[in-house]
Amino acid sequence: MFHKLLLAGVLICGCVSAEAQKPGVEGVWKAVTYDISGVAHPMSGLFIFSRHYYSANILFQLAPGPNDDSNGNAGPYKTIGTEIVFDQWVQVHVRPEDAKQPILSHAGEPEHSKFSINGNTLILSFPSGNRFVLERLPG
Repeated sequence: MFHKLLLAGVLICGCVSAEAQKPGVEGVWKAVTYDISGVAHPMSGLFIFSRHYYSANILFQLAPGPNDDSNGNAGPYKTIGTEIVFDQWVQVHVRPEDAKQPILSHAGEPEHSKFSINGNTLILSFPSGNRFVLERLPG
């Protein structure tokens, strides 16, 4: 009887330990694509998630021209299930070809988005329907 209880305890601890070690968003991620309205635009840059804070700096190109489009965001974040909430202390978006708003620069409102992780791929799905596809870098 004791052996069965000991085995059950080891199995339960192993399952809890494996769940606790399940990789989350924490780490360094390479920007791969920015999917806008179903069109994948190649990106370059990094997303860095510490335990409670993030920083994102990316470049991509939406329109022809000599200057890239870019985003820079930073601040605290939290995850709740498959939701990630970005509290944007810094939000800088540069869109050289946008006649109405070529530069957006301010602290943003908290942004509630969805995320999913499949192996080394992190997908951030924003309320706009656009999404970032990121690849985990070794750390």
